[in-house]
Amino acid sequence: MGLARLNIFVSGLDDPCRVSNRTWYVTIYNCDGSVLEWCNRRYVVLRAPCGHVQVRVPPGCYYIKAVWSYTVVEPNRIYRANHFTDAAIVTACCEQVSCVKLFNPRAHRCGLIYVQALQDLVRQKAIDPDQAKRAIEAVHGTAEAIGAADKPFELGHLDEIEELVRRQEEEEGTAEQ
Repeated sequence: MGLARLNIFVSGLDDPCRVSNRTWYVTIYNCDGSVLEWCNRRYVVLRAPCGHVQVRVPPGCYYIKAVWSYTVVEPNRIYRANHFTDAAIVTACCEQVSCVKLFNPRAHRCGLIYVQALQDLVRQKAIDPDQAKRAIEAVHGTAEAIGAADKPFELGHLDEIEELVRRQEEEEGTAEQ
């Protein structure tokens, strides 16, 4: 069987055009959400100095994330991470090299996307509006303390996305009637 090779990079902070200079820890998951285990190896918290790690894996489809700065809370048992990348999904094919770049967002972006998710859950009546309001206020306060992202990416047009989704849902609802 021909193995696939993954070249995994982590972007600079809020900068998809750069590669991070810090050490990251990469985990490769199977499509079912379990950590990839193959040939007596678990592909979990693989050290990636200077934002890069290269690994050989069996052909397949993988979900990949990275985290920086593990702090030991209880030796050899519990770890707490303080920063995660966005995820990437890659199809690794026999005898091929696949390059994967994980986006390293600022906490400000993550917080505001979380606020969007809370607002959507309130509209769907999946969570209590008062509880969501308290969480949203806390996140907004924290996001202000952190400062705005250098590059807005999807934050720069969340209103436009929301409007387009709303219109699409209305059109689909009309078409079903």
